Amino acid sequence: EQVGERFSLFERVELLRSVDFFSHVPGRILAAVAVHLDEVELAEGDVLMRRGDDGDELYVVAAGRLAVDVGSIDPIQLGPRAFVGELAALVPARRTATVTAQEPSVVIRLRGRVLQELLLDYPEIGLGVIAALVGRFRSQGSSRPDEALAASN
Repeated sequence: EQVGERFSLFERVELLRSVDFFSHVPGRILAAVAVHLDEVELAEGDVLMRRGDDGDELYVVAAGRLAVDVGSIDPIQLGPRAFVGELAALVPARRTATVTAQEPSVVIRLRGRVLQELLLDYPEIGLGVIAALVGRFRSQGSSRPDEALAASN
């Protein structure tokens, strides 16, 4: 894992705006979020998170492709603008999936404590969180939230 700064503040805001999790959040608030992001570069095969590990970070794929392995179904493929880890960012917990880079990738990381502070300061972010979680339930077509959201941790 290599942390760097490849994206400008404007590019970070635009990336956030393109993600369901943040799509309903006004630009001025996205700018406040964007200054708290870390960029993480992953080589092919690097593990971003491992099932069973503690975690409290949300990640957004900026470039590349990740595989999310929850153990019970075929790995879920994530590309640019996809997000993972949002449940653990909201309520720190053990990861329920292993996420591995399938090619050289860049993700942006938002730490849980920062997200929680931003939720208190900008309740508008909460609406995006709710919309994204509901969307994930619906898109997975599962009546079991633990399966539908397995990739979220």
